[in-house]
Amino acid sequence: MARLVYIHRFVVEGTGEFPFDMLRSDQCWPASNAGDNIQKLAPHHRSEMLRTKRQITLCSISEPTEGRWASFQWPVVKVEGKTKLND
Repeated sequence: MARLVYIHRFVVEGTGEFPFDMLRSDQCWPASNAGDNIQKLAPHHRSEMLRTKRQITLCSISEPTEGRWASFQWPVVKVEGKTKLND
C-alpha cells in the first residue's frame, strides 16, 4: 500500500556562511539547482554576497525545524506550503 508523502517548501534568510549541516538535519535540498541559487548557498569567501542578506528556497520531506534554523542565524522567513506525493 502506498503511503502519503509531503514535500514542504520554505525559505530561509541569513548572511555569512550557510549552515550546510541543516540540509542533512532537516532532510532538505535547494528547491532549484539554478546557478544563482547555488551561488547563494556558497558564495566565494571574498564575495560581497557573503555579507549581504540572502534568501534560499528549500524543499524537505518534513516540516522545517524553525528554532534550529534560527539558532544558526538563518531563520525560516516563509513557509510556502506542502505538496502531496504518493510514495
